Amino acid sequence: MSTITTGAGVEPVTPQAPARAGLGVAAGASLALFALMFGTWTPESPEVGRTDPAGIRAWAADAASTLQLNAFAGVLSVVALLVLTAALANLIRQAAPNSVLGGITLLGGGLLAAINTLVTGFTLLWVLPDLTTLDDATVQTWYATAHVGQMLGEVAVVAQSLLMGAFSLAALRGRIVARWLCWLGIVLAGAGLTSVAGVVVPSPVFQTTWLVGLYGWVLWPLLASVTFAVRLRRR
Repeated sequence: MSTITTGAGVEPVTPQAPARAGLGVAAGASLALFALMFGTWTPESPEVGRTDPAGIRAWAADAASTLQLNAFAGVLSVVALLVLTAALANLIRQAAPNSVLGGITLLGGGLLAAINTLVTGFTLLWVLPDLTTLDDATVQTWYATAHVGQMLGEVAVVAQSLLMGAFSLAALRGRIVARWLCWLGIVLAGAGLTSVAGVVVPSPVFQTTWLVGLYGWVLWPLLASVTFAVRLRRR
């Protein structure tokens, strides 16, 4: 393992091997996040402005079980994401105590957790209250507001990319996990960050990179959990 120096007159610091506890937490949290993300897909809903309050209530009633699962999984996924973010940042600190990549990982994970909390809050609007007791104006306003969550997709991809990219770079340098996972995370992060240009210059290329970054994040936690578990077993 390489030796890190912080400047003249400073004792060299040798990165520590990832602790078993840290690897275990990261493996468990990433696997939990992967499983929970499959319960957080919002059910298809009528387009805003093309349905009346009665149609909105009918949609909420028909999708009630899906919305409840969505909200439950959404809350738990935020918890799993926060635990995973903290575990990844801790692994980086062990491997490279002076690296800024740990902070970037925390930033990306924190931003993504905030976005997911907001989206889950929109889902709870259809789960907690009795829509039959609300007036039509409130139902329509809530329905329009809930669609704001769909507009946060671009920001979510950026946050996911910061999390994956920062950790992958640090893991590659500190040999935290297998190199193939590090390079995969770097590629997915690069695709996600590149897609931001599509906001200014709409293009099928940027739309494709956005999808790569979005759905790549769905797969990454599963692959990460496997590599963490393998590394843990070899310790």
